[in-house]
Amino acid sequence: MSKHLIYGSLVCGLLTVGSISLSAAEISVEMNTVSTTRSMIRLSDGQQVEVGSPTSRKYTFEAEPGEYQLTGYATDGKTVNGTIKLTITDSDEAQSFKVLTCTAYVSNKNSDGKTWQPETDYKLNVEVMSKSGEIMNTVAGQSSTAGRLTFLALAGNSYYATFTPSEEHKAEGYMALYKGATLTANSNVTGAVPLGGDYAVTVPEDAEFSLGMKFTHFTAFRTVDPQAVEMTEAGKTYKYRLAASQVYNYRTWKKDGLTYAGYFTMNTDSEKCPQLSFADEDYAAFSPKQVNHSVESNDGYETGDIFVNINPEGYLRLKAGETFQAHAMRSWELTDSAVGNYFMEPDFHYTVINPDGTPSEGVLEIENGDTTTNPWTTLKAVGEGTVIVLVTYDAIAVDYYSGVTKKPYMGGEIWGAIWPENTAAYVVTVGGEESKAVANMIVNEEYNKDTSKLAGRYLDSECDVLYYAADTEGAKFSFTPEATEEVTIARPVIENGKMTFAGYTSEGIEKSEDGEYTVTFTEGRNILRLTDADGNSTYQVVTAKPYTLTISNETAPERTNIYPGDKVKLQFEGLRHPANKLAGIYNMSAYVTFNGVPNGTSLILGSNQYKFGSTPAAQAVTFTIPEDYDIDASPEWILSEGCIQINGFGDPIGSHRDISASVGRSANFTAIAHKTYLGHVPDVVIPVTSILSGIQTSETEVEILSIYGADGIVRNALARGLNIVTYTNGQVKKIMINN
Repeated sequence: MSKHLIYGSLVCGLLTVGSISLSAAEISVEMNTVSTTRSMIRLSDGQQVEVGSPTSRKYTFEAEPGEYQLTGYATDGKTVNGTIKLTITDSDEAQSFKVLTCTAYVSNKNSDGKTWQPETDYKLNVEVMSKSGEIMNTVAGQSSTAGRLTFLALAGNSYYATFTPSEEHKAEGYMALYKGATLTANSNVTGAVPLGGDYAVTVPEDAEFSLGMKFTHFTAFRTVDPQAVEMTEAGKTYKYRLAASQVYNYRTWKKDGLTYAGYFTMNTDSEKCPQLSFADEDYAAFSPKQVNHSVESNDGYETGDIFVNINPEGYLRLKAGETFQAHAMRSWELTDSAVGNYFMEPDFHYTVINPDGTPSEGVLEIENGDTTTNPWTTLKAVGEGTVIVLVTYDAIAVDYYSGVTKKPYMGGEIWGAIWPENTAAYVVTVGGEESKAVANMIVNEEYNKDTSKLAGRYLDSECDVLYYAADTEGAKFSFTPEATEEVTIARPVIENGKMTFAGYTSEGIEKSEDGEYTVTFTEGRNILRLTDADGNSTYQVVTAKPYTLTISNETAPERTNIYPGDKVKLQFEGLRHPANKLAGIYNMSAYVTFNGVPNGTSLILGSNQYKFGSTPAAQAVTFTIPEDYDIDASPEWILSEGCIQINGFGDPIGSHRDISASVGRSANFTAIAHKTYLGHVPDVVIPVTSILSGIQTSETEVEILSIYGADGIVRNALARGLNIVTYTNGQVKKIMINN
């Protein structure tokens, strides 16, 4: 065995599994042009699986559910390219794995002209993970090309490789090379181990500065420690030793000041590397609490919203002493570009309150409740009780550097604090008995039977927004809970630029004789409390938002009446994208939908994708009343079953809560296209009148000024016993009223 395989061991000389149980799954494993063949062992007992002979490098066989170790071999059938863990589930469906091989090496050469060799000149450390963050237990192997290493991955996996120079090369000024990517095919993982250079940043004495590197989405950046921090007349200077060509991100903040964040690429030539420096006036340029309360802000990307990682109910139960890793994500996500996805999060703030809005103590403690360099925080249960957690974020300035040129992030440099009505809120109960009550809040059930939504037919506290007309008291929603004796609600209270709560009430809640409740929800995160016969409660967070609606006649803008044959436009304002862009998770277009018919179908690339909330055309619905519409049978045209349909690429809706603090998420180049129906938009009722309405019953000749299709007019006229005077070229020109 090669000395290069220092990161694990291979298991060989094992027995073949002699029989397959009835629970065995149908498996196919596709190898590749580098690793053409393979073997596989079951980790539970070390037995080797009989995989048969491949067809075009594809193996088909049966195996019991469990974890396995696959070994890939080069074209010579002997050279081990590495190993990787495979997990086989008990699914009834066939399970397929596409194995890829990465070849890792560096391009550096020694003074004698020979390329650096692994183990002698550098060491390779590599980690492979699935898009959900599962570590694949990869062990590096040998390449059939001398001086190179290989490692295995599955299609859609991401790798993170570190090439660490030897002590001798470190003494020459070399620093580690970091490489990472998401894989869809075999790949060469290569580059030059970089030389280091000095870099310094000066900030005011009362400010803080942090430098880091990004490896995965939604994890804390890997902090780069300064070699020294010196106090000078100019302020506080952080001195670093950085690697050439490495991308570094920065963040600086001070109390009551604006936070700045961004990234740059290190260059040992100072004239080609940006020189960061921050003065007192920079932090005072914009208040961290100022809100850009308009969807037109930041080029139309601003929506001032937030996602958290609790669950579809927005309700977390903990036992005393337990902890929970809480995460928050700004929406719109602050990114350098739609493709680059080098996003920055603002500073988040966590507050624990009682249901009446007063500060809570003794139930839940929050570590790092005011986040800066880490978007994660720890909730620790310390005593029995039920509390509400509020999450907000501050304003932030975000830029990146192309060489020495400073550029603002997509949508602009300065972004405001969270809109108060969009403050995140969830409930945490510590201890006590679990309630038997079940909310059963069902939404869009018929349309979501075959869609990708983790909550299924049940309401999602963040993605299923209940909309209501701004001139009404709120969104009314009906549901029939189980094992529930009482339903009360804590509605959000928005005052002085903040959102809070003022306790539970039964106002605005109606109960029918058959046990159905109809509840009115107001703008923001509402908290529904359902209590069972034993007095134990469960909770459901419900998000509601107001909208305005303008109905216009596109056929005859000067006319308010709607006739058969007219084209009608519904212009909404106030609707929001329910699953806007989150790197590696969602990349969807959004459409207003009635009766299951969306007002558009494209997956991506349009105003419906990222600017749905700020683009009138994206929130407009147009349709034509049929010319033969039977007004007598139904004098109102009704659009019902309204919601927001998303259509595009990404994980199932709700997956933004399924992120690991340690491994985060990688880019999702294997995302599938899917559509899902979310939230609820009230019915739109449009009175339809006959073109003949309003004509006096006297012997009068009437000119038809607008051009309409004849069929509907003729039918309506004859139905009323009226006489058609002129009917030429398929158009009604005149009608005669007969008494």
